[in-house]
Amino acid sequence: MRILHVDTGTGWRGGQQQVFWLMEGARMLGLTQRLLAPAGSPLATRARQLDLEVTDLATPARSWRNVRTLRQIASQVELVHAHDAHAHTLASAARLLGSYTHPPVVVSRRVAFPVRSFNHPKYRIPSRFIAVSEFVRLRLLQAEVPEESIRVIYDGVKAPPFRTGASARAEFRERHGVEEETFLLGTLTSLAPEKLLEEELALLAELPPTVHFWLGHSSAEPDRSSAGMALLQSAQDRGLGERFRIVPVPEDASVFLDSLNLFVYLSRSEGLGSAILLAMAHGLPVVASNVGGIPEIVRHLETGILVGDELRRELTTAILLLEASPLLRRRYGLAGRQLVLDRATSDKMVDQTVALYEELLAGSKPNSA
Repeated sequence: MRILHVDTGTGWRGGQQQVFWLMEGARMLGLTQRLLAPAGSPLATRARQLDLEVTDLATPARSWRNVRTLRQIASQVELVHAHDAHAHTLASAARLLGSYTHPPVVVSRRVAFPVRSFNHPKYRIPSRFIAVSEFVRLRLLQAEVPEESIRVIYDGVKAPPFRTGASARAEFRERHGVEEETFLLGTLTSLAPEKLLEEELALLAELPPTVHFWLGHSSAEPDRSSAGMALLQSAQDRGLGERFRIVPVPEDASVFLDSLNLFVYLSRSEGLGSAILLAMAHGLPVVASNVGGIPEIVRHLETGILVGDELRRELTTAILLLEASPLLRRRYGLAGRQLVLDRATSDKMVDQTVALYEELLAGSKPNSA
């Protein structure tokens, strides 16, 4: 089986991590894969480390040069998998140009915002859409994408066999100025406005001074210093001092996550939340926004607590409740980890995606039943 993956992201966010784990797992299953991605991107670099063939996208991503490149490579593979919106646009444009033999197109959709009408040619090209949650599936159905063209496959994460040792946790906390008795909130997210980080700072200012907050920011992301400095300045203006830190996190986020007492994830819109899954895999209780696909994994009062319209009041209540109850934190953490093991590991994501490839290719053969 020969697969072309297309991803236009220049940074290292949840989507790129999922593509890498998919390529890594599919390689172990014997699939031949190529990647079309921006030159020098973290995903392209890691793909080359897997000895996969990588072709660089030109800048800007949505250009006729890239459409022509995709068309040429597509004629040499059996299936094209577009992993983001711009990749979907490129794959659709290449297919609409015709003349070459075009393989089936699979599109992963991870975002929660509404889909443009299915009447748009772009949405008629893919043979299958992979929705990362039931919420995203419903968004596609609302745009009149045929139900049989949609498959829900949750993002997956690698669940660690055990937590980081106490000495490593203590050393990491000490390095970043946090004492062992400090109640530490944390999140893994981008610095995008929809992530409600300013709202989290406002909340932190109202919590007891023993509560600190870490924003984990991928060390593989491109430089976002201006946004980060603005956030740090906002924390200073609120008198938070050392209670808020932006902590660089390597690809293996284990020691960061295991240093936290509680994972907080606020967002205005979310297809699922792979960072939440990663926190749950590490046994962390979660407080998160009741939006998009998040309630499918953060089950209210089972694997965590959901907060809604009265954000500040609900979030304050949830944090103080969990700070006061180590047993409740442990209960939510264990339930969340079990949900990940049952439904959302990277192995399951790979197996389900490759099974979709096989199903689609079997159905495209002339003599298939």
